[in-house]
Amino acid sequence: MTVTLKNNIGFSMNKLSFRFIFLLSLFFLFVWRINLPAEEFNDNSGMVVSAHPLASEVGNEILKSGGNAIDAAVASALAVGVVEPNGSGLGGGGAMLIYLSEPDSLTYINYYVSAPASIAQDFNSRRESASARSVLVPGTVAGLSYALEKYGTITWQELVNRVIQKVGDGFIVNELFYQAILESYDKLLQHPQTQAIYFDNDLPPEIGTRLENPLLIQTLQKLADQGPEIFYRGEIADSIESIMIRENGTLRKSDLTAYQVREMQPLKGIYRGYKIFSAPPAQSGITLIEALNIFELKNLHGMGDYATNPKTFHFMAETFKRVYADRTEYLGDPNFVPVPVDILISKEFARSRFLTIDMEKVENVPPNQKPAGDVTPFQKKPNPELDDPKGSTTHISVIDANGNAVSLTQTLNYFWGSGISVCGFLLNNGMTSFSGSNEAVNQVAPGKQPRTTIAPTMLFEDGKLFMVIGSPGAGRIISTLAEVIANVIDFEMDADSANNAPRFYSRRWGEKLPIENRFPDDVRNKLESMGYEFEIMGAMDMFFGGVQLILIDHEAGKIIGSSDPRRSGAATEF
Repeated sequence: MTVTLKNNIGFSMNKLSFRFIFLLSLFFLFVWRINLPAEEFNDNSGMVVSAHPLASEVGNEILKSGGNAIDAAVASALAVGVVEPNGSGLGGGGAMLIYLSEPDSLTYINYYVSAPASIAQDFNSRRESASARSVLVPGTVAGLSYALEKYGTITWQELVNRVIQKVGDGFIVNELFYQAILESYDKLLQHPQTQAIYFDNDLPPEIGTRLENPLLIQTLQKLADQGPEIFYRGEIADSIESIMIRENGTLRKSDLTAYQVREMQPLKGIYRGYKIFSAPPAQSGITLIEALNIFELKNLHGMGDYATNPKTFHFMAETFKRVYADRTEYLGDPNFVPVPVDILISKEFARSRFLTIDMEKVENVPPNQKPAGDVTPFQKKPNPELDDPKGSTTHISVIDANGNAVSLTQTLNYFWGSGISVCGFLLNNGMTSFSGSNEAVNQVAPGKQPRTTIAPTMLFEDGKLFMVIGSPGAGRIISTLAEVIANVIDFEMDADSANNAPRFYSRRWGEKLPIENRFPDDVRNKLESMGYEFEIMGAMDMFFGGVQLILIDHEAGKIIGSSDPRRSGAATEF
């Protein structure tokens, strides 16, 4: 299904004008490079922004050879599973928002994990997150191959082979990857195949050394030669079932065979005149749009940014508490539970939530409170689903020379997923995203997707693509995206400034509020006098995700990419 935009001339141009502008750009290339930062390029270019330079380079090379944004996104997504295996991979799932400049439409491909037919009703997220019982049906291979076949221009075999050529020799271990292994040391050592890949004599690879995973490259080669069906119906499916039986998991080959990608309509909202398209339920575009609708009811630009004005910070923090409460109460898999989408993304509902905010003090969001106005009530649950304490997941943003774009988020759920490897790749622990029995909307059921905070997003200005954005970060994804969007639109920051600005996360009453340590002392002191207690995080803490951002300045003829310094990514251009 697709959503069509009206009157978007975007990047459309005939071949003659393209050649003229291309030749002209060559003439001025030297001048441009003196005056532009490395991440800015003319708008006849393309760009890939991801959490690892090799993944960005793979996508960029696809664009250079004539591939479109979908080709590049799929290639980068496969590559990042090799070079950032802790964040995503073949054993996980995700989703992508696709914009096609011709015929000027958007569609959403949901390939998130889903529950197997036999489910562990007594599953305990805290005790079993690193067990086979935590593994749900992976969707990554199905989703990427589906998108490529329907919207790409390169064959699956050719594309996977090109990924293998780029990342087949492995990657250099950096400090972030080394720390990621140390933080999950015990979990990874529990599983022999994982231990064999990432450890040498029980020690992680040293920073600066090359890490190779030949077993994963062999698996990719099989996928290239025999097609994605081998993952769901062939020998890879057999290998997954074998380890699940051995480790007492419930996932079986029949679950893999039954897996289906969902192509859906993205959600649509408007923020200060910008059209927003984001993830439909059970993913969290609905919560992002609700937060921005509440933001819209204050003049944030006049108030000043949240890092320097305690009032702005407080308003945004109280907004986040309310939208997270609504998410906990209402958001689930729409194939299984009714989700009041139209209400939650409406301006009227946002106003009813806005009217409950006291600008002078920190408040609880009480259960069963009736908002002002004739709107469905909300409820704050005391124990929302378990948060991954790390900055798990990964994101890729892409735009090509014709104006096609992809915002793609994929995940293993927690960093390193279940910790269990098969055929060289890690399996997810998606069961941890289902809720306990007190939250019926997100209870596990066969074939059901757990709700997730992932929210691939795009914004349009006057019918033209303006922003491609997304982030990892577990529960922080929604607040992180809202903060960066406000930084760009309300506080008029450039891409890097918006991405580099300090971040915070507000969700639950009675808990210390996580905040990066770069907030000024006077701001923190004022907020503490209002009742805030803070958990002080690092200056650029991976806890707050890793936004991969593209902005398009049509008047200046620039594409500007920014890869979050909290991860090890890069923006590369064609």
